[in-house]
Amino acid sequence: MQEILDLHVYTNNSPCGKDKVSFLCETAVERGIRAVAFTDICGIDTIEELDTRRRMRHAFYDTAKARQLFFNALSVFSGIEFEQAYQNPALAAEMMNKRAYDIVLSAVTAFADQTPFGLDRTTSPAAFASFARQYAACLLQTVETTDFDVLSRLLAPLRNLSSDLAVFEEAVKPALRALAEKEKALEVDTVDLLGSERLRDLYMRLIGFFKDCGGKYLVVGSESKCFDQLGNGIEIACAAVRRTGFDHVCFYDRRIPYTVEL
Repeated sequence: MQEILDLHVYTNNSPCGKDKVSFLCETAVERGIRAVAFTDICGIDTIEELDTRRRMRHAFYDTAKARQLFFNALSVFSGIEFEQAYQNPALAAEMMNKRAYDIVLSAVTAFADQTPFGLDRTTSPAAFASFARQYAACLLQTVETTDFDVLSRLLAPLRNLSSDLAVFEEAVKPALRALAEKEKALEVDTVDLLGSERLRDLYMRLIGFFKDCGGKYLVVGSESKCFDQLGNGIEIACAAVRRTGFDHVCFYDRRIPYTVEL
């Protein structure tokens, strides 16, 4: 049985998370999960208005306590997930350097003017093509100007869309090439891998492209928001990763990547 490492888990220290770190660790042990990384959200564009500084402080200390309590049963890693780090790289660096994180994720969930993507099933081909270009530019800026370990939630904006994904695929390739060149990791998010067949196929092609560009590291995570999502689809994701030619995934400890054979 493949060891399950879930490196994208939210706690009640995130706006979208529901459960405490201790309960999530208990659940992980019960399910035979080998390692978890708690990666609560730090939105750079909303850092003051959502009391993010306090939440990040609580998240780190909750995780530190859990690491000690579950030392013999579970590997617990402290993480953070930035949103819109490219808007203020200095502020993101300040938040990251406050604490000794194991893993730093980075996602793009809004444009530079803080407007949401505004995509739905009625989005026109022209509007979607415009989104893809802007989103890809934000991804590339994130990779080139900010410090992080893992590019996360790459396909999240495409959920519940019926647009032509070929436009998106070509647009994001420069960011993936830059990610490989900087030896950063690409996340395999099981929410999207287990979603529609179209998204799954796109994910596999992009992972293959990342590998062809020299990409070394993949991280697998469930984007879990509550205990019953913990570890969802990790084994399926690892099997899919093998089909792209990767023979390993990785985890991060004190921001150093370590590979795990599949």
